[in-house]
Amino acid sequence: MTDFMDEYRRRAAETGAGCGPQCPGNRIPLTPYETARIASGLGITTGELLHRYMAVGSAILNVKEDGTCVFHSEDEGCEVHQDRPLSCRSFLEPADTPGRFVERARQYREVLRAWRRASLARDAGETGGTGSPHPAPELGSWILDVDSLVAERCAERGMPIPPDLEARIDIHLAALRSALE
Repeated sequence: MTDFMDEYRRRAAETGAGCGPQCPGNRIPLTPYETARIASGLGITTGELLHRYMAVGSAILNVKEDGTCVFHSEDEGCEVHQDRPLSCRSFLEPADTPGRFVERARQYREVLRAWRRASLARDAGETGGTGSPHPAPELGSWILDVDSLVAERCAERGMPIPPDLEARIDIHLAALRSALE
């Protein structure tokens, strides 16, 4: 496997198939987990990341005038390389072990599916036995602004915001799930 990967990386470097050349025209979507990882790595909040680096109401990274990702630099390459999203990891390192990204994406997908079911039930006027339609709020940027929702949840419970990203993601997922109950 190592020989194959060495050869793959050598050819990718020769052809420019790494971060940068394939960025123009590519839309790079972020999951809440990826948003939180990048923000944490940059030392900013998820809200600030959304405001500075993503289109309003979108889960897609902005691009610069030349069409490259906002985090790509000609001199430095990827400014968020260590915390880059899974879609970026697959450009040069398709065999990179994505385990945690995939697991978190699966967890968020389950929440989104439940949210969609609740929204459809609400729109159809189903009551779920309560006599009124399910009160599932609109997601908006709420799902991507991990830090704001975690801070709100921790404040409600009188607990400190955990410094560990994985613990914050667990709180975020729990808060999203509880909003559906």
